[in-house]
Amino acid sequence: MGNISPTGIAPVLQVHPTRRCNLLCDHCYSMSGPAAREDLPTEILCACLGDAFDLGYRQLAVSGGEPLLYKQLPDLLTRGRQLGMLNTVTTNGMLITESRWDQLVPLVDVLAVSIDGREPEHDRIRRQDGAFARTVANLQVIRTSGVPFGFIFTLTQFNVDSLEFVVRLARETGARSVQVHPLTLHGRAALTMLGARPDGIELVAAILEAVRLGEELGVPVTVDALSIQQLLAYRGHIVPTRPIRRLVDVAPVLVVEPDGSVTPLTHEVNRGLKLGSLMNARLSSLASKWLAEGFGDRLADACASTWAELSSSDSMSAVYWFDEVAARTN
Repeated sequence: MGNISPTGIAPVLQVHPTRRCNLLCDHCYSMSGPAAREDLPTEILCACLGDAFDLGYRQLAVSGGEPLLYKQLPDLLTRGRQLGMLNTVTTNGMLITESRWDQLVPLVDVLAVSIDGREPEHDRIRRQDGAFARTVANLQVIRTSGVPFGFIFTLTQFNVDSLEFVVRLARETGARSVQVHPLTLHGRAALTMLGARPDGIELVAAILEAVRLGEELGVPVTVDALSIQQLLAYRGHIVPTRPIRRLVDVAPVLVVEPDGSVTPLTHEVNRGLKLGSLMNARLSSLASKWLAEGFGDRLADACASTWAELSSSDSMSAVYWFDEVAARTN
């Protein structure tokens, strides 16, 4: 299930410190690319990390853009390390040279490398020939460093048959796991991949494939989706109890966007439920005001109504929970 495992994980602060990227991927949710110049000041982010830790967030997940193009990445990860947070980084893998990676090795607990299928489809979605080959070649640098790494695979309506290739590649290259993340139609993806968001049947197919491949190949495969049966069984883990007194109780994932805006759960949540911007106030102040004004209860209500609607279905399909909640906040 990824970020909403019924067994529970540490609440996650998901930071996108830059929109700079060496690629123009079709499925990018942040409109990142080579021409983008939007960066967040490291002092603002480091203060945010301290506040997030005080609020109960225990994992720092850095993405982008391409985080390796964020010059202050070592400072950000150092602050996470000082706080005792689990530091994770998601990258396209193309920029991992020995010199660039060496300074990050002591600061990264887990690295996620994006692999989106066989070489032709990976290069096509990334709009660059040779992207796959360069990423796979750089895996040796990561493997030699000893930092645990896994793959993250974007699931669309059309590519569940590519999952086996990705899992086999993980086994061959030493990746410890594969995370399957459903495509979200946000940012550039909303313009270039309409109709490609996986439906409930495709999500079920991915869950079944994940089980089969994990057993057959010995590589753990997780899918960021819930079957309807899981939805029924784990209501207490995904629907917060009102009244909401702590931000982490209703927002186990908190997203910091490259412009400084802070959003609970996922990018797709209605703008009216955003906490505000780190450019205007610290996270501690934003969170306190957001809760005091009842937005936590509103988001909890959206979770409850989402669960009620989905659980009344007799469908054998599956859902990406965060997107389903987000759709009901609009």
